Amino acid sequence: MHRFRLAALRRLVRPLDNQGNVAVVAALAMAPICVAGLGAMDLARVTSAKSQLQDALDAAALAAARTNATTDSELKTHGDRYLAQNLRVSSDFALAASNFTFAENGRVVATAELRVTPFVAGLVTGGAMTVGAAAEVVRASSKIEVALVLDTTGSMEEGTKLRDMKNAARAFVTKMEDAAKKAVEPNSVKISLVPFANTVRVDGSTYRNATWIDQNGVSPINNEIFTTATGTQFANRFALFSTVGTSWRGCLEMRQAPYDIQDNEPKVSNPATLYTIHFAVDEPDVKTTGYGASYQNDYLSDGTTSVNWRVRQGSVTKYGNSKKGSMSTTFGPNRGCGVSPIMRLTTDFSGLRTAIGNLDADGNTNIPIGLMWGWNTLLSHAPFGDGVPYGTAKHKKIIVLMTDGENTIAQRDTPNDGTYAATGYIWQRRVLKANGAPLEQGASTSQRTAALDSRLSKLCDNIKAKDIEIYTIRVEVNTGDSELLKSCATNRDYYYDVKSSSTLTAVFQSIAGQIAALHLAR
Repeated sequence: MHRFRLAALRRLVRPLDNQGNVAVVAALAMAPICVAGLGAMDLARVTSAKSQLQDALDAAALAAARTNATTDSELKTHGDRYLAQNLRVSSDFALAASNFTFAENGRVVATAELRVTPFVAGLVTGGAMTVGAAAEVVRASSKIEVALVLDTTGSMEEGTKLRDMKNAARAFVTKMEDAAKKAVEPNSVKISLVPFANTVRVDGSTYRNATWIDQNGVSPINNEIFTTATGTQFANRFALFSTVGTSWRGCLEMRQAPYDIQDNEPKVSNPATLYTIHFAVDEPDVKTTGYGASYQNDYLSDGTTSVNWRVRQGSVTKYGNSKKGSMSTTFGPNRGCGVSPIMRLTTDFSGLRTAIGNLDADGNTNIPIGLMWGWNTLLSHAPFGDGVPYGTAKHKKIIVLMTDGENTIAQRDTPNDGTYAATGYIWQRRVLKANGAPLEQGASTSQRTAALDSRLSKLCDNIKAKDIEIYTIRVEVNTGDSELLKSCATNRDYYYDVKSSSTLTAVFQSIAGQIAALHLAR
């Protein structure tokens, strides 16, 4: 009887024992779950605190760098004040330490630590958690003006050169923009864009009435193409554009030597210093000259019985005659003006990248006119007047020149012995050789190249004499002598001989890095 009661009691007690075990296990399991949950909250709070600290320190470092502090103690005073203004502390967050110091190359280095009161970690360590942040700002010692002079001749369409050049130039602008953001002074970097081929171009509508352009045909080179049987006749080129019924697109010619390679301000009082607009004259009617199809720009009826090709070509009155086709950059007075327009010095980096992306390739190579206009964009006087005067303290002027070809003055089997370009026709004798004598009609291809090379060499020397730095890039050129561009550069380290356009981005990035290091971080 007793054994029966004992067994029954055990059966009643066993389930209660099992339930107690479950409760104990559940209680024990909840502890780590709660700890894990609180730990996750701690991690989130620490992450948030670190992000806030980094943002506040970045802002404080930049603001401190822009002050007039000259010692570490002065810098720290300013830095701590800006950090306190930007950091939102609370009962859970407290600033533990901060430091602002000057480093080499004009750098400001900042560090800070934030104490975070945890939910869980303090139970284990008995203390708060610490998070840190660091920031570095370049304290610029100079502002820079950079002219980006890019070859956009027809040969750039070979392979992937044009595409690679665009990518490289856009990346260059971005890197310089990033450097400007870290600099102390506002607008510390300005960049101009100068595409060139056998001429250069400004926006025709914007500069139609510019005083630095020969508005009245007074330049000594203006009338040379308007020949008669005995000499030349006056013509206002703008008026002829209007008579033909088309607008000047904006292309310009080289000035008369020696101004073609000098920075003399264009003034009406000295007509030779004014810029002459590009006007591709109507060439003689094909059937009356006996030169077959060699004349490529016969866009008007000559309206004369003269057999003298100069008279037919130079006639001013014929511009009211019937036209032979639609005016374009390959036919009419704007022939040869397919180049993209210049963009003046600017801090509109997005606009620069867009303009670079829109570049087209067309025409022959005239490096001197491209480099000259790169120089023009940096001047403190006309044509643009955007640059600071020479010798301005804490300012530097730089030109980056990229080309893929040799200087070229085209030849053609006509009495003109070539096509019209910024150099005029070769018979105008406007390009000087190394000895100072004019290049004559009938000159060989190599002689034409040598003459433009000579002008380029002298131009490089003139620019460097004004304390302007020049970087030169030669892309996929397997002929000719690289010595010209080597000697044009400020020194041999500023010259790049690029064998494959696929490496252009790396080259432009290297140049941008040098500019930033030498002039924004010194």
